[in-house]
Amino acid sequence: MFVQNLNERQQGVLLHYADEVMRADRKIDAAELIEMDILRNQVESGVKAEDVPIEGLPSLFEDRLSRVSFLLELVGMGYANEDFHPEQSDLVNQIAKIFSFDENGTIGAIEQWVKDELALMKQAQQLMEG
Repeated sequence: MFVQNLNERQQGVLLHYADEVMRADRKIDAAELIEMDILRNQVESGVKAEDVPIEGLPSLFEDRLSRVSFLLELVGMGYANEDFHPEQSDLVNQIAKIFSFDENGTIGAIEQWVKDELALMKQAQQLMEG
């Protein structure tokens, strides 16, 4: 949903970390695989996953727009199966901390937005089903 706010290199790093979030709880389910496919279809053609150490992320994601977009996508991956497992949350929180989003409430706001968006999607589905 926010991939368009990232350049191609950032998109590659997103693919890597989304995969890391998906695998962090050591189990992969169908909803997570679907979410990963959606993400792969949103990135620019030819973008491949790129591993950048967490410590290197601030120099790659230099502005608030790219950092928040990156974290929104990662939290969304964490909630893909409606179970943001502690290991998944820990990884996302490490990234939030390196961006200094752990102290100012930004990561909490990001997580709340994702929860709200999922709730709205369920409501829309209920409306469509009658």
